[in-house]
Amino acid sequence: MLDWLQLNYGNFDFFVERDIVWTFQQRLREIVRGSSLPFQVFNDFPMIKAERRSLCTDLAILNQRNEVELAVEFKYEPDHQRGFGAKRDIWPSKLSPSVVFWGKDGVEKDVERARQYVFQKKAKVAISLFIDEGGLFRHRQPPQNTKWVDWNCGGKKPRNMSVLIGYKR
Repeated sequence: MLDWLQLNYGNFDFFVERDIVWTFQQRLREIVRGSSLPFQVFNDFPMIKAERRSLCTDLAILNQRNEVELAVEFKYEPDHQRGFGAKRDIWPSKLSPSVVFWGKDGVEKDVERARQYVFQKKAKVAISLFIDEGGLFRHRQPPQNTKWVDWNCGGKKPRNMSVLIGYKR
């Protein structure tokens, strides 16, 4: 999926995190259906019970026993250049100072959630994925068990960007 996204990123106009989750969900459903795989794909899937509402993962792939084979947590920071100039497509105040928080209330929280899903045996594998379209956070030290990957993306509007990937099994 990540290879597919890298090759096709420039064919999409993402505005918010949910756009990326929806694109992943649709593509995964096509793959599952087209290959007759024994999985289902859900967004906002409840993982850990909490006081008022379950803690949900952005995307989950379930097997036939309704066990979570893969849970994915997404974060997305659009390129801030998209808020300026004649071709702007995001209102500047939506980007100021940024969409994403870096620390334990943001990216690090998703990394920890992914770890907890596997640690508590709620998922067999969990991934945290932070798409930093404009590289605003690229200079930051990646949290433990994550790494920055720089992408040269294809599609109609190719671009360079950074993706922080965390993986736990």
